[in-house]
Amino acid sequence: MTKYRLIVTSIDNFKIDRERNFDIEGFHERVKRQVQEINIGDKFVYYVNGIQRIGAISEAIDEPYFDDKTKVWLEDDEIWAYRFKTRPILVLNDDEMLDVRQLIPKLSFITPQQKATSWGLAFHKSLREIPQEDFELIESEMRKVTKSSLMKSTLFTEAEAKEAIIADHTLESSSLHDRIGEMLEIIGSRMGYNTFTRHKVTPDHAVELDVAWLRGKNPELAVEVQIGGNITEAKDKLAQARKFNYRKVIMVIEESQLPRLNAIAKFDELMDWLEAWSIQSVLKLYTSGISFLNLYERLTESRYQKKNEIEFIRE
Repeated sequence: MTKYRLIVTSIDNFKIDRERNFDIEGFHERVKRQVQEINIGDKFVYYVNGIQRIGAISEAIDEPYFDDKTKVWLEDDEIWAYRFKTRPILVLNDDEMLDVRQLIPKLSFITPQQKATSWGLAFHKSLREIPQEDFELIESEMRKVTKSSLMKSTLFTEAEAKEAIIADHTLESSSLHDRIGEMLEIIGSRMGYNTFTRHKVTPDHAVELDVAWLRGKNPELAVEVQIGGNITEAKDKLAQARKFNYRKVIMVIEESQLPRLNAIAKFDELMDWLEAWSIQSVLKLYTSGISFLNLYERLTESRYQKKNEIEFIRE
């Protein structure tokens, strides 16, 4: 079972971890037992002492081991020999790092007494286990920051948009094609549609759409993501979607494909229904939409919650 832990580190050692792409972690002998209990798949939140910021999440990818020969971190009198290999899951830039003080009222591993008097005591241990709900809260707040930062970058080239989509750690799919489909599925679901990837035009139909949005059982939006593959086949799939009353049909294409799409659709009745979307436009829809919907849900939420201080909603 996955366990979740907090790593407390210094500014300088956090910089070293980031320069190494969070490939390894090491600890003092006094936490030897805790390190030896770490399993592959366990996850870690990095709290940077001195600036009271959370900067990264990593995951253990190997069993713990001992290395008292290889110097990695800055302390002159300590080599942090109890180690394990990691990989980065989410890393924030310096200006994005999460101010932990915003989360103190919601973190359950901090006792009520500490919240009222000296919450910093909860961050004195270099390695400590935290509840899953605390980890998920921290991860969620960090992902909001990354999506907000991405949204602020309003002008993307096609190449930059592709890189941003591939680098988005919130997406589970591996290929660019499938990640674009996943983004459209997520945004549709957040907007209240029944959304699917690899969805048949009708249950007994042979044609499968890359993305479909349904209102209840009624077809609304059909999307073909045309990144490689046969553009004529993609056009024909959307023609089938129109035949079965999908209200809107879209093909996501690279800009270089647009002349070819115009040529094959010129004498097709689909021409009057079809829209071609750039990769940049899908990225913008996703990042802007998620940011808006996160705030909108906060706006419409109404519930009592015991607090020590008023939460300030920034974005």
